[in-house]
Amino acid sequence: MSIFDGSFNPDVEKLENEGDVKGLIKTLQKGNQKNRATAARALGRFKEESVEKSLIKALEDDDPDVRWNAASSLGKIGTANSTLFLLNTLLDEKWYVRQHAAEALGEIGDERALVPLLESLKDEKIRNNVAIALGHLGDPGAVDHLIDALKDDDYSFRSAAEEALGMIGDEKAVPPLIESLKDDDVSVRRHAAGALGMIGDERAIKPLLAAMDDKKWYVRLQVEEAIQELNNRLKEKNNSE
Repeated sequence: MSIFDGSFNPDVEKLENEGDVKGLIKTLQKGNQKNRATAARALGRFKEESVEKSLIKALEDDDPDVRWNAASSLGKIGTANSTLFLLNTLLDEKWYVRQHAAEALGEIGDERALVPLLESLKDEKIRNNVAIALGHLGDPGAVDHLIDALKDDDYSFRSAAEEALGMIGDEKAVPPLIESLKDDDVSVRRHAAGALGMIGDERAIKPLLAAMDDKKWYVRLQVEEAIQELNNRLKEKNNSE
Protein backbone atom coordinates (compact mmCIF):
# COMPACT_ATOMS: atom_id res chain seq x y z
CA MET A 1 0.00 0.00 0.00
CA SER A 2 1.26 3.48 -0.84
CA ILE A 3 1.93 5.96 1.93
CA PHE A 4 0.33 8.61 -0.36
CA ASP A 5 -3.44 9.06 -0.36
CA GLY A 6 -3.94 10.53 -3.86
CA SER A 7 -6.17 13.29 -2.55
CA PHE A 8 -4.42 16.30 -4.09
CA ASN A 9 -4.29 16.42 -7.87
CA PRO A 10 -3.93 19.93 -9.30
CA ASP A 11 -2.55 20.90 -12.70
CA VAL A 12 1.13 20.05 -12.19
CA GLU A 13 2.27 21.91 -15.31
CA LYS A 14 0.58 25.06 -14.03
CA LEU A 15 2.24 24.68 -10.63
CA GLU A 16 5.61 24.29 -12.32
CA ASN A 17 5.13 27.30 -14.59
CA GLU A 18 4.08 29.40 -11.60
CA GLY A 19 7.03 28.20 -9.56
CA ASP A 20 4.68 26.92 -6.87
CA VAL A 21 7.14 24.75 -4.98
CA LYS A 22 4.81 24.15 -2.04
CA GLY A 23 2.08 22.99 -4.40
CA LEU A 24 4.45 20.63 -6.19
CA ILE A 25 5.70 19.18 -2.91
CA LYS A 26 2.12 18.68 -1.75
CA THR A 27 1.34 16.91 -5.03
CA LEU A 28 4.39 14.70 -4.58
CA GLN A 29 3.13 13.80 -1.12
CA LYS A 30 -0.60 13.51 -1.72
CA GLY A 31 -1.20 13.13 -5.46
CA ASN A 32 -2.09 10.06 -7.47
CA GLN A 33 0.65 8.01 -9.10
CA LYS A 34 0.78 10.00 -12.33
CA ASN A 35 0.87 13.38 -10.64
CA ARG A 36 3.43 12.28 -8.06
CA ALA A 37 5.78 11.19 -10.85
CA THR A 38 5.19 14.43 -12.78
CA ALA A 39 5.73 16.52 -9.67
CA ALA A 40 8.94 14.63 -8.89
CA ARG A 41 10.25 15.48 -12.35
CA ALA A 42 9.18 19.14 -12.12
CA LEU A 43 10.82 19.67 -8.75
CA GLY A 44 14.26 19.12 -10.27
CA ARG A 45 14.14 22.76 -11.38
CA PHE A 46 14.07 24.09 -7.83
CA LYS A 47 17.21 23.95 -5.72
CA GLU A 48 15.66 24.36 -2.30
CA GLU A 49 16.26 22.34 0.84
CA SER A 50 12.58 21.50 1.23
CA VAL A 51 12.49 20.18 -2.34
CA GLU A 52 15.54 18.01 -1.84
CA LYS A 53 14.15 16.52 1.36
CA SER A 54 10.85 15.72 -0.34
CA LEU A 55 12.57 14.08 -3.31
CA ILE A 56 14.78 12.00 -1.01
CA LYS A 57 11.66 10.73 0.72
CA ALA A 58 10.13 9.98 -2.69
CA LEU A 59 12.98 7.57 -3.43
CA GLU A 60 11.02 5.16 -1.24
CA ASP A 61 7.70 5.65 -3.04
CA ASP A 62 5.78 2.46 -3.90
CA ASP A 63 5.70 3.46 -7.57
CA PRO A 64 8.92 3.07 -9.59
CA ASP A 65 8.02 5.96 -11.92
CA VAL A 66 8.01 8.27 -8.92
CA ARG A 67 11.30 6.83 -7.69
CA TRP A 68 13.18 7.26 -10.96
CA ASN A 69 11.88 10.78 -11.47
CA ALA A 70 12.90 11.66 -7.93
CA ALA A 71 16.39 10.24 -8.52
CA SER A 72 16.72 12.16 -11.79
CA SER A 73 15.66 15.43 -10.15
CA LEU A 74 18.12 14.95 -7.30
CA GLY A 75 20.84 14.65 -9.91
CA LYS A 76 19.74 17.95 -11.45
CA ILE A 77 19.75 19.64 -8.04
CA GLY A 78 23.25 18.26 -7.69
CA THR A 79 24.13 18.47 -3.99
CA ALA A 80 25.89 15.77 -2.01
CA ASN A 81 23.08 15.73 0.56
CA SER A 82 21.30 13.03 -1.43
CA THR A 83 24.33 10.86 -2.19
CA LEU A 84 23.81 8.21 0.47
CA PHE A 85 20.13 7.88 -0.38
CA LEU A 86 20.90 7.52 -4.09
CA LEU A 87 23.52 4.90 -3.28
CA ASN A 88 20.77 2.90 -1.62
CA THR A 89 18.64 3.39 -4.74
CA LEU A 90 21.38 1.70 -6.77
CA LEU A 91 19.93 -1.49 -5.26
CA ASP A 92 16.34 -0.79 -6.33
CA GLU A 93 14.41 -3.76 -7.72
CA LYS A 94 13.68 -1.92 -10.97
CA TRP A 95 16.60 -1.55 -13.36
CA TYR A 96 15.44 1.81 -14.73
CA VAL A 97 15.32 3.26 -11.21
CA ARG A 98 18.87 2.01 -10.64
CA GLN A 99 19.85 3.56 -13.97
CA HIS A 100 18.62 7.02 -13.01
CA ALA A 101 20.23 6.73 -9.59
CA ALA A 102 23.57 6.00 -11.25
CA GLU A 103 23.17 8.94 -13.62
CA ALA A 104 22.27 11.23 -10.72
CA LEU A 105 25.34 10.16 -8.77
CA GLY A 106 27.49 10.99 -11.77
CA GLU A 107 25.94 14.45 -12.00
CA ILE A 108 26.48 15.10 -8.30
CA GLY A 109 30.11 13.99 -8.44
CA ASP A 110 30.49 12.94 -4.81
CA GLU A 111 33.60 10.77 -4.36
CA ARG A 112 31.66 8.51 -1.99
CA ALA A 113 29.89 7.13 -5.05
CA LEU A 114 33.04 5.69 -6.62
CA VAL A 115 33.12 2.24 -5.01
CA PRO A 116 29.35 1.59 -5.24
CA LEU A 117 29.36 2.65 -8.89
CA LEU A 118 32.31 0.37 -9.62
CA GLU A 119 30.33 -2.44 -8.00
CA SER A 120 27.37 -1.56 -10.23
CA LEU A 121 29.48 -2.15 -13.34
CA LYS A 122 28.52 -5.79 -12.75
CA ASP A 123 24.85 -4.89 -13.28
CA GLU A 124 24.35 -5.64 -16.97
CA LYS A 125 21.07 -3.73 -17.09
CA ILE A 126 22.65 -0.40 -16.20
CA ARG A 127 26.39 -0.77 -16.66
CA ASN A 128 26.54 1.54 -19.69
CA ASN A 129 24.96 4.32 -17.64
CA VAL A 130 27.23 3.48 -14.72
CA ALA A 131 30.29 3.82 -16.95
CA ILE A 132 29.18 7.29 -18.08
CA ALA A 133 28.46 8.22 -14.46
CA LEU A 134 32.01 7.21 -13.57
CA GLY A 135 33.22 9.44 -16.37
CA HIS A 136 31.34 12.39 -14.90
CA LEU A 137 32.71 11.53 -11.47
CA GLY A 138 36.18 11.93 -12.96
CA ASP A 139 37.97 9.78 -10.40
CA PRO A 140 41.16 8.10 -11.68
CA GLY A 141 40.27 5.14 -9.47
CA ALA A 142 37.80 4.07 -12.15
CA VAL A 143 40.29 4.00 -15.01
CA ASP A 144 41.55 0.42 -14.68
CA HIS A 145 37.99 -0.90 -14.42
CA LEU A 146 36.95 1.03 -17.53
CA ILE A 147 39.99 -0.21 -19.42
CA ASP A 148 38.96 -3.76 -18.51
CA ALA A 149 35.53 -2.98 -19.98
CA LEU A 150 37.16 -2.40 -23.37
CA LYS A 151 37.59 -6.18 -23.60
CA ASP A 152 33.89 -6.91 -23.08
CA ASP A 153 31.86 -8.66 -25.79
CA ASP A 154 29.16 -5.96 -25.74
CA TYR A 155 30.10 -3.16 -28.15
CA SER A 156 27.79 -0.68 -26.41
CA PHE A 157 29.55 -1.24 -23.09
CA ARG A 158 32.93 -0.82 -24.77
CA SER A 159 31.73 2.45 -26.30
CA ALA A 160 30.39 3.73 -22.97
CA ALA A 161 33.67 2.87 -21.27
CA GLU A 162 35.59 4.77 -23.95
CA GLU A 163 33.41 7.83 -23.51
CA ALA A 164 33.99 7.68 -19.77
CA LEU A 165 37.75 7.35 -20.21
CA GLY A 166 37.73 10.43 -22.40
CA MET A 167 35.92 12.40 -19.71
CA ILE A 168 38.36 11.30 -17.00
CA GLY A 169 41.33 12.13 -19.21
CA ASP A 170 43.88 9.78 -17.67
CA GLU A 171 46.79 9.12 -20.05
CA LYS A 172 46.93 5.50 -18.86
CA ALA A 173 43.97 4.87 -21.15
CA VAL A 174 45.76 6.03 -24.31
CA PRO A 175 47.35 2.70 -25.43
CA PRO A 176 44.15 0.61 -25.08
CA LEU A 177 42.13 3.34 -26.77
CA ILE A 178 44.59 3.39 -29.66
CA GLU A 179 44.07 -0.36 -29.97
CA SER A 180 40.31 0.21 -30.02
CA LEU A 181 40.67 2.31 -33.17
CA LYS A 182 40.94 -1.08 -34.91
CA ASP A 183 37.83 -2.56 -33.28
CA ASP A 184 35.39 -4.45 -35.51
CA ASP A 185 32.52 -2.26 -34.32
CA VAL A 186 31.98 1.16 -35.87
CA SER A 187 30.64 2.73 -32.69
CA VAL A 188 33.64 1.55 -30.70
CA ARG A 189 36.06 3.02 -33.24
CA ARG A 190 34.20 6.34 -33.18
CA HIS A 191 34.18 6.56 -29.39
CA ALA A 192 37.83 5.56 -29.19
CA ALA A 193 38.74 8.45 -31.48
CA GLY A 194 36.61 10.88 -29.49
CA ALA A 195 38.17 9.79 -26.21
CA LEU A 196 41.69 10.14 -27.56
CA GLY A 197 40.89 13.65 -28.68
CA MET A 198 39.62 14.57 -25.22
CA ILE A 199 42.67 13.13 -23.45
CA GLY A 200 45.03 15.06 -25.73
CA ASP A 201 48.09 12.83 -25.64
CA GLU A 202 50.54 13.21 -28.54
CA ARG A 203 50.98 9.42 -28.74
CA ALA A 204 47.54 9.30 -30.37
CA ILE A 205 48.41 11.57 -33.30
CA LYS A 206 49.84 8.96 -35.68
CA PRO A 207 47.18 6.31 -34.90
CA LEU A 208 44.46 8.89 -35.46
CA LEU A 209 45.97 9.98 -38.75
CA ALA A 210 46.03 6.33 -39.81
CA ALA A 211 42.38 6.03 -38.80
CA MET A 212 41.51 8.70 -41.36
CA ASP A 213 41.43 5.77 -43.81
CA ASP A 214 38.55 4.11 -41.94
CA LYS A 215 35.97 2.66 -44.32
CA LYS A 216 33.10 4.47 -42.58
CA TRP A 217 32.77 8.18 -43.29
CA TYR A 218 31.29 8.98 -39.89
CA VAL A 219 34.30 7.38 -38.21
CA ARG A 220 36.58 9.49 -40.39
CA LEU A 221 34.59 12.59 -39.40
CA GLN A 222 34.97 11.77 -35.71
CA VAL A 223 38.68 11.13 -36.20
CA GLU A 224 39.08 14.50 -37.90
CA GLU A 225 37.33 16.23 -35.00
CA ALA A 226 39.43 14.25 -32.51
CA ILE A 227 42.68 15.35 -34.16
CA GLN A 228 41.56 18.96 -33.98
CA GLU A 229 40.58 18.57 -30.32
CA LEU A 230 43.86 16.84 -29.51
CA ASN A 231 45.89 19.59 -31.17
CA ASN A 232 43.94 22.27 -29.28
CA ARG A 233 44.62 20.52 -25.98
CA LEU A 234 48.32 20.18 -26.78
CA LYS A 235 48.50 23.91 -27.60
CA GLU A 236 46.78 24.77 -24.31
CA LYS A 237 49.21 22.54 -22.46
CA ASN A 238 52.24 24.09 -24.15
CA ASN A 239 50.97 27.63 -23.51
CA SER A 240 50.52 26.91 -19.84
CA GLU A 241 54.08 25.60 -19.37
